[in-house]
Amino acid sequence: IVTEMDIASVTGLSRTPVREAFLRLDAERLIQLIPRRGALVTTVTARQIRELSKTRLVLELHAAQEIVANRIEVAETLFPLIEKQAGLFADGASFREVIAVDREFHTAIIAAVGNTELTELYRSMGDRQMRTGVTSFTNIPGRAETAIPHHRRIAEALKRFDLPDVENALRDHLERNAPDLERYLP
Repeated sequence: IVTEMDIASVTGLSRTPVREAFLRLDAERLIQLIPRRGALVTTVTARQIRELSKTRLVLELHAAQEIVANRIEVAETLFPLIEKQAGLFADGASFREVIAVDREFHTAIIAAVGNTELTELYRSMGDRQMRTGVTSFTNIPGRAETAIPHHRRIAEALKRFDLPDVENALRDHLERNAPDLERYLP
């Protein structure tokens, strides 16, 4: 259990900003507040990853439909992010750094549509996406290695404005490891 006082004393902050941070983390389900005791960091579960993946898929499929219908050029934004991610892998960067670029990639797809509310909604899942991504990469063998080829396939399909291929690529990328989750996570 971690208390507001613990965090305040370690960081040198007053309890008010720490309390606000605790409330935000609790709202994002990253911690669980225990009245008059403190907070527990929540465990990432297979269900959380599945639910987040499904939510992301709904939003990204909508964005892909808009991109294709309106012939929005987004692929040229995506290819440099794929190369950046590949470079991080090659350099042995942490999964956290690789997933930060993964978030940039997927957010670029959403942002290309130009819907501010949709983009902000997608960005609001960022901390959970980071946490579940690191968990997936760490616990599911081969998951990290599939990210770059999947991203290339998505970007290529968007470049061609091939909606069926984009949809299949997104589904493969975001749902492919769902069966493995039960084996490796609570």
